[in-house]
Amino acid sequence: VADGKACTISTDGNDADVVEIAARLFCDDVKAVTGVKPAVAKDGDIAEGSLPVVFGTLGKSSLVDNLASVGKLDVKKVKGKWETFGIAVVNRPFKNVRQALVVFGSDPRGTAFGIFELSRMMGVSPWYWWADVTPRKHSTVCVTKGESVFGPPSVKYRGIFINDEDWGLQPWAAKHLDKKVNDIGPRTYEKVFELMLRLKANLLWPAMHPCTKAFWYYKENPELARRYGIVLGSSHCEQMLRNNVDEWVHNFPFEFGRLPGPYSWKTNSKTILEYWNKRVVESKGNDAFYTLGMRGIHDSGLSGYSSDKERADVLKDIISQQRQMLSADLGKPASAVPQVFCPYKEALKLYRQGIDLPDDVTLLWADDNFGYIRQ
Repeated sequence: VADGKACTISTDGNDADVVEIAARLFCDDVKAVTGVKPAVAKDGDIAEGSLPVVFGTLGKSSLVDNLASVGKLDVKKVKGKWETFGIAVVNRPFKNVRQALVVFGSDPRGTAFGIFELSRMMGVSPWYWWADVTPRKHSTVCVTKGESVFGPPSVKYRGIFINDEDWGLQPWAAKHLDKKVNDIGPRTYEKVFELMLRLKANLLWPAMHPCTKAFWYYKENPELARRYGIVLGSSHCEQMLRNNVDEWVHNFPFEFGRLPGPYSWKTNSKTILEYWNKRVVESKGNDAFYTLGMRGIHDSGLSGYSSDKERADVLKDIISQQRQMLSADLGKPASAVPQVFCPYKEALKLYRQGIDLPDDVTLLWADDNFGYIRQ
């Protein structure tokens, strides 16, 4: 922005939704800083004589791919990487265009992270909305020439677990954001997803206490997660993206047309497998991280067995069947599907019995509530 005018933002309509979302939010950021809001051209047209800002993902943006193919953009350090992006000022990028600022990502999340990195450089805090951090005003915003590459991140999955929401987020969201459903719903999660992208996070464990409906109850929630490029997971006691305190206890009769019976692998494993399987099938359109194993309905142990050795043997069988389900439902080897096992509370005892977890399963270690890792 200079002299009361803003550069036009150019994106490709074939790029991922998250790039369009980040571009729109970036325009709001520019307005918050300068009072001037850029226009967005989604068709990829570049006006002669302009100084465009180009946002695009390698392999999805013709603008970015064309710049790379003619040697205007060096993408070697970005291409094929995980959540990596470059920011570059390119000279003579297009016909009768003197310069362009280009943000290019290895994947859509990488592109979004790059766009929000520009916002951060401009003085917009990721917490501008949640913590009312007002950015400092500037009449001119510009970048220096050159190129920077960010990534790949040293930790592949980074995110937020919304927990113990009973006394904070749930009543606040019900009163201010999701008044129609009186709950933590799509309008709240939309703001959470934006915050995550601004923080360069990618993984969400949704709210899961009895006061909150299951994340998947509101059909818009997983669709928003897909559009924002957020990876969905579930907590240490919620296997296969299910939310037992709401879905098994309250919603099962509506979802399956019958009562669920006991949440017991010993007496009701077929129903539990059906329950898990339906969610895995539902999740096919989303990036997801599946929690393996089994505990009680809510932060309690596996019931119906007399010894840890017996429970550990049962857990091995459960995990084996869960991995077979993931492979069958998602159409790829289980080793290619992100999975996590949480050795927490009694699950740590069973882990120590030796449950032969495959190496591709991530282990999530918990502390003892006093800051010491249990193992």
